[in-house]
Amino acid sequence: MEQKSNKTVKILLALSLVVNIALIIFVITLNNQNDEKAQKIDELTGVVSTKDSEIVAKTQELETMSQDLERIRQERENLGLQNDSLDKQIANLNSFITQLKKTNKLDSKKRKELEELVAKLREEITTKDYEIAQLKTANDSLNTSVSNLTHEKRRLGDSLDLTSKELAYASILKAEGVKVTALKENGKEMDQEEYKHSKIDRIKITFVLADNKAAKKNLKKFYVTLVPPSGTPFSDPINGGGIINLADGTEAQYTLSQDLSFDNSNQKLSFILSKGFNYIPGQYKIHVYSEGHKIGEGGFNVK
Repeated sequence: MEQKSNKTVKILLALSLVVNIALIIFVITLNNQNDEKAQKIDELTGVVSTKDSEIVAKTQELETMSQDLERIRQERENLGLQNDSLDKQIANLNSFITQLKKTNKLDSKKRKELEELVAKLREEITTKDYEIAQLKTANDSLNTSVSNLTHEKRRLGDSLDLTSKELAYASILKAEGVKVTALKENGKEMDQEEYKHSKIDRIKITFVLADNKAAKKNLKKFYVTLVPPSGTPFSDPINGGGIINLADGTEAQYTLSQDLSFDNSNQKLSFILSKGFNYIPGQYKIHVYSEGHKIGEGGFNVK
């Protein structure tokens, strides 16, 4: 009876050992399977992470290219160029970038398309930058030419203005040999440097127009002014006097005037002041005017 009991114990111990060994083998196998699954999960996670990094890098590269295209668009606009096709390209690229950000992974086809797009954009940006540089150089050259032409035009304008002024100055007539002769009551002329006031009935003022090829040959008006010792010009409207405007903006009183068709032949003009003027002793001055300019002067003395 005791032997049977021992045998039973041994059988139970053997079975227990077998079960334990089986459990150990099962646990080891299960752990190995879990390790394999964990490794596969890590590998898959690594692939996804790699894919995500690639997408992020390409997205950033495309965003930089979009900024380059925007810069080029602004530079073209500053140069006065149309940007319709470039505006559309930038809009399409920004839309593509938005879609790319939503992508989790890239297959081989998508990766190839993306690489081709980046290469194409990089080439276009390089080409457009070169075109912008060429246009800027041409524009700078054109601006320099315009500036030079403006300067030359201004210089020529100044030169023409100076020439015009010089011609205007050169065309001013000159009255030479302004002479005053006293006339007696009988009309006899007295040619002296000084006259007795009691013998002067009238005076005659004469002068010759100097040669002047720059002056226009046309009808011109000449004025003479008699300035007595008092310094106030004798200008009696009843006897033909009046006021003229001079080129410098001032006015001058005149005593007599006369029209003459100027032909540049050293013409001689004569003015006779009618009697009625009281010639007091002193120094008298004669001024001659034409076309707004004083062209000559003379004088005489009365005792």
